[in-house]
Amino acid sequence: ILYTCLIATAHSLLSDTDDGLTCSDNCSLTASCLQCQWPNVCDIGDEVDLHCYRRSECALPKVSTKYRAKCLYCWQLPEYEYTCAINENCTGTSTTKWNAVECIVNPHTFCLGSRRFWKNMRCNISRGYSWSRTLFLSITLGGFGLDRFYLGLWKSAIGKLFSFGGLGVWTMVDVILVGLGYIKPHDDSIYC
Repeated sequence: ILYTCLIATAHSLLSDTDDGLTCSDNCSLTASCLQCQWPNVCDIGDEVDLHCYRRSECALPKVSTKYRAKCLYCWQLPEYEYTCAINENCTGTSTTKWNAVECIVNPHTFCLGSRRFWKNMRCNISRGYSWSRTLFLSITLGGFGLDRFYLGLWKSAIGKLFSFGGLGVWTMVDVILVGLGYIKPHDDSIYC
């Protein structure tokens, strides 16, 4: 199995001027360019009829259209309906595994509330350590501690080296633990 390894880089998804409400495509009839009237009462998840018209900042005439959409707040949408930025404060040595990231709803998606919102998401920092390579090293050269040296766990790797993999017991246990993903790189990053 060949895995492609991507190193996460910090960047901002949204520009300072983009509030998720501007119409960048000449006031087309997309959800981000429309002002919609939602029913006074709607149950979350129900299909509702919307009466929409172009936003006031649009130079084109106000065209009234009808749409059918689910009654959901923007933060309740499925993940494929919005895009989130990578948080710059998310590091591999962070004590918290969750960080707040800024998300914006796709232009063609209708939802209640602000189209720009914050969401707590799990950190996905990878420093280039391969799980399959670690498992291969654990199976073939684990008795010499090479799997732990590879992951940067040099203190336990030295102990494993001088005990010949705990006479095979430590090696067998490590193969299982690496296979299950329990043993991770020294900087607590994820495998790629």
